[in-house]
Amino acid sequence: MKKFNTLAAALLASVAFAGAAFAECEVTLKSSDTHPDGYPTVDAVKHMGELLKERSAGRICVEVFHSAQLGEEKDTIEQTKFGVIDFNRVSMGPFNNIIEETKVVSLPFIFRGTDHM
Repeated sequence: MKKFNTLAAALLASVAFAGAAFAECEVTLKSSDTHPDGYPTVDAVKHMGELLKERSAGRICVEVFHSAQLGEEKDTIEQTKFGVIDFNRVSMGPFNNIIEETKVVSLPFIFRGTDHM
């Protein structure tokens, strides 16, 4: 219960803080990543957000929550399923218990290299 209260408080604080920055956007999409700010996947989503805002004339914004601010991967997958999070950069591992077919790419030594994969 304590973990839930802490997570809920963090979510409310981040939403209140970010709400002012994204007030001019008609649509604000939430993105989650477990990696810290400055990590390549976080930077890539930020860049995508800049492009979306530019090319939509400011109508669409992407709010990036890095450093597992919205929870660990298992938690954020659940939030994505319920529509709380719009973009979620996760590894394949957490999907193995949800979607059986994802176990194939998690098998060791199944691919000879990146090109074969």
